[in-house]
Amino acid sequence: MLVPSKHERLEKNILVIGGDIINFLRKKSYNVENLFQELKIVKSINLDQFYNTVTFLWLSELIEVNKHNISLRSNNASS
Repeated sequence: MLVPSKHERLEKNILVIGGDIINFLRKKSYNVENLFQELKIVKSINLDQFYNTVTFLWLSELIEVNKHNISLRSNNASS
């Protein structure tokens, strides 16, 4: 779910995980699997949360997915 509720752990919300993904991608592009493994260690997320967040970021046109690589869209990399 996108909107946090009072019963949800905020750090597991798609918007918060999306912010973490953007912070990772500001440094470099990642392979899909490597990005998931990094986030899994830092945030203890599961695969469904990861793919839901990546889908949200892609639909929001914040990231690009090319084959197996994820990167920030070039017009958002400087912001």
